[in-house]
Amino acid sequence: MTPKSPTHTLQPGDKVLHPYNRELGPGLVQEVSGNRMTIEFPNHGSTLQFAVAGHPLVPLTLRPGADPERWLEDFQENIVERLARLDVEAFEAFRNRLDALHLMKLRESTGLGSFLGGRIELFPHQLHVARVATAQLPVRWLLADEVGLGKTVEACLILNHLVRTAELERVLVVAPRALVVQWLGELYRKFHQVFVLVDDDRRQDVRREQGPGFNPFDVYDRAVVALEDLVEDASLARLAVSSQPDLVVVDEAHRLRRREGTAGSPEYRTIAPLCETTEHLLLLSATPLEADAHGFFRLMQLLRPEEFDSWDAFRRNLDDGTPLYPCTSATRRIDIGGLPPREPFPVDLPPFPAREAKELEAMSAKGGTPVQEAARLERLARALAEPLGREDPRIQWLGREAKKWDKRGEKSLIFVGERESLIFLKKELEYWTSRRIAVFHEDLSPAQRDLEVARFAESDGPNFLIATESGGEGRNFQFAKRLVMFDLPWDPLLVEQRIGRLDRINRRIPVEIVYFRPAEGFGAQVCRLYEALGIFRDPLGGLDRALSHVVEAIRDALATSGGNLDIDGIVQETHEARERVVRSVYHDLHRSAYRTELAPGILELVPEDLEHRTASVVLEACRQFGFEIEPKPGVACWYLEFGGQATVETLHAVPPGSRWLGTFDREEAVHRESLDFLATGHPLVEGVLAELRDGTRGQLALIEVPGDPPGTGVLMVAKDGPDFELFACDLDGQPRPAWVAAVQNPRTKLREIPAAVWGEPRWADRVRGLLSRLEIDGDLVAVAGVRFTA
Repeated sequence: MTPKSPTHTLQPGDKVLHPYNRELGPGLVQEVSGNRMTIEFPNHGSTLQFAVAGHPLVPLTLRPGADPERWLEDFQENIVERLARLDVEAFEAFRNRLDALHLMKLRESTGLGSFLGGRIELFPHQLHVARVATAQLPVRWLLADEVGLGKTVEACLILNHLVRTAELERVLVVAPRALVVQWLGELYRKFHQVFVLVDDDRRQDVRREQGPGFNPFDVYDRAVVALEDLVEDASLARLAVSSQPDLVVVDEAHRLRRREGTAGSPEYRTIAPLCETTEHLLLLSATPLEADAHGFFRLMQLLRPEEFDSWDAFRRNLDDGTPLYPCTSATRRIDIGGLPPREPFPVDLPPFPAREAKELEAMSAKGGTPVQEAARLERLARALAEPLGREDPRIQWLGREAKKWDKRGEKSLIFVGERESLIFLKKELEYWTSRRIAVFHEDLSPAQRDLEVARFAESDGPNFLIATESGGEGRNFQFAKRLVMFDLPWDPLLVEQRIGRLDRINRRIPVEIVYFRPAEGFGAQVCRLYEALGIFRDPLGGLDRALSHVVEAIRDALATSGGNLDIDGIVQETHEARERVVRSVYHDLHRSAYRTELAPGILELVPEDLEHRTASVVLEACRQFGFEIEPKPGVACWYLEFGGQATVETLHAVPPGSRWLGTFDREEAVHRESLDFLATGHPLVEGVLAELRDGTRGQLALIEVPGDPPGTGVLMVAKDGPDFELFACDLDGQPRPAWVAAVQNPRTKLREIPAAVWGEPRWADRVRGLLSRLEIDGDLVAVAGVRFTA
């Protein structure tokens, strides 16, 4: 039986093999319909669907007379026959195969193996959520952690696990337009997952290359699409549904609103059919149960409609304290502890007559109609926010401080409300610092925004980035020392969103928050209100919906009370809402919630030597494959190239000519994102392990082992799923467990014996007879003749 080169054309009746999941056994193509094909795997007892284009399956050619149902027995008989003929390989190849099997077992032995390949710092609460969410299939889960605790990482951990273990072929990520490029980057840079952005340009490419009726989601099995694109184009949404994705991930799922008695928002109506179609579903939202029980219920209904079919019943269960069906996680900062504090730095501004006059003019204008009133409020907001020339005291203070910060090499993120303010402030700060200032605003393309962020993050890049509110959603700037709010939005959630760009789970230093405190006027009242609310000191996790009254109070004060805020009343109402969240009346209803005391046990499940073992196996395999290998400066850093001197023509999913500069060390990979992280999920690592697991290299060897009593026999390696077992017996069929222990002992000095000097009498007949009598549990993947010498 010989694997052929992969082909893109399969017909009903063709026999195939899945190169990355040999446990499925041989498959038979049952049907090819449109863009999908159905494959039956009789040995595995399963029938799966694959895309016609880009499938991973390898066609098989069986030797004449071979029974397809007995392909594995035939394969094992070939191993036995080769050993009988002394058709063996170098012992180092056999040892590399054994080490690879040990590594693969170690990766899966604790249940964390598929979670450890990401270029991420390992946080116990994220690993806990990923393990709990994937404990049973299908995975349909709501990730509702507080802002900044890593919901995106948790989603990627779960996605990565399902792709590696649940044989998923089609994954669709739906995110707001402002976040789609960030999702592509997170998946690729941190988890080695290559996704395609199905935007208008890519859809036009599909129409041009495949025809106008071709579904782009059938072309790209791993896709990211903007939520707005699906909402605005009903035909595109229908195509997404018809592609029948195995897993759908929806970011910012709180946008899927459905009030009682309605069919829901356009976002809800668009995404609900996708949620019904897919087997696995992840919803990401920072909306907590305490703040919006009905909104929470609607999200749960999308996940598990059979469990949440009645709002009244859901409400009664909450009141009775009945735990939720296990499909949610809602980790809070208080559950983790130890996060750096927020440090507010208010800047008291001197009186500024020009601004006060502009504010007074806007305040005194009559609103009249709702349109006129909205225009008046807009003028007032601009009067409070926009810079008024170089004499604006904010410009003067910021320019002087920026020179000091720049000399110290400190990164500062500056938020402004309007693009016009951004342009003016950029010009002024470049004048003060004589340095380029990075910018982030809605008129930049996604690629330009990413480039500005990347330059800002570099140690020798700009020390300042000025952003409009478009930089406040989903972007992470935890590396910056401080946040500067040039103006204060009238919505406290926008303030929290700005702070949240720095206040992230992997931050190690306090969050320095600079804001300007006007001497008088309405802006001074708004500032005092936010200080009284504690926004600059404490996160607003859980208060999103409860703070809507603050915006209404600000607007009412302008419309009805001449601009006088009832600060005490607003603070009291907010305090009561905060107390409800802090008490977390419903938090204990989330089953298997993370607790700080779980952390040590979770981290103990991470094998200490996993990275060392991975490096040892991969480097030795690459050496044997004839790759170019060169150590580089840094921790466990190497250059590897699948070059022209390689002794293998192909490697699973790794094309010839591939090259990598990477590290096997997690901390080094997190610190130096320019390096590949050579770990679980990386194409080279998975390609090497697949070759060692499924290929023929290193299957047979002849070994001399020092030991007493002397004897000759066979060492066998049998694999059953992720587990494998070594067992040995002498040529008379007697089990020899001590031989296995000796071979596995790293201190034992094993020596290769050339086939020409093996010289065991009647070796071929005795081996054939011995192995024909043995009952082997699992697949025989390697055998060796062993000779113990005193």
